[in-house]
Amino acid sequence: MESTANLVWLIVLAAVAWFGWTPPAAAQEQTLKFEITPYAAYRMGGSFDQKDGAGRVELNDSSAEGILFNMAANANGQYELIYARQRTDADTTGFFANDPTIDMDVEYLQLGGTYMFDGYNTRPFIALTLGVTQFDPGLPDTNSESFFSASFGGGVQIRARERLGIRLEARVFTTFVDDDSNVFCSSIDGAGACLVQVDATTLSQWEARAGLVFRF
Repeated sequence: MESTANLVWLIVLAAVAWFGWTPPAAAQEQTLKFEITPYAAYRMGGSFDQKDGAGRVELNDSSAEGILFNMAANANGQYELIYARQRTDADTTGFFANDPTIDMDVEYLQLGGTYMFDGYNTRPFIALTLGVTQFDPGLPDTNSESFFSASFGGGVQIRARERLGIRLEARVFTTFVDDDSNVFCSSIDGAGACLVQVDATTLSQWEARAGLVFRF
């Protein structure tokens, strides 16, 4: 009996080596600890309002892109680091003659976590992150502005193969702007000026995204 059992094990091991058979899903999930997800998105919303109501800087809807780094914390939880960038235009009202459109880059760098609901081929999830938002206007000698921000999202991750998947998600970013802040300031020949004295305390943007998940 013992020799028969040993022979069976030898046949199994030979099959593994010959056919490149992979362990069951549960074992695979324990070894694949990291995910990298580059993604493309469409982002909407966001504006700065002048305190006296005379002016407004409104971000236009546009495409965006980013990358997610996830590390397993437990069977259903992941740590998450996200970098997201939007290159867009902003419509200005009440600041310049003819109300021109200016270039604006919006970047998010945030850290948080993801909760993955049970599943294998399809796993719904929710995510929460905290970090920093940077706004960089395309105006000569104008400073970029950074503020504390948070994001919350949810979606589904679809398993295409053991080490490859698809992540579909919707997320809202909220940036907390200090009331009465002066933003987009410049200094030319010793003279300083700021484009907006902010009235609102939050700025929100919504994003729909799709990305490829690479597991390691």
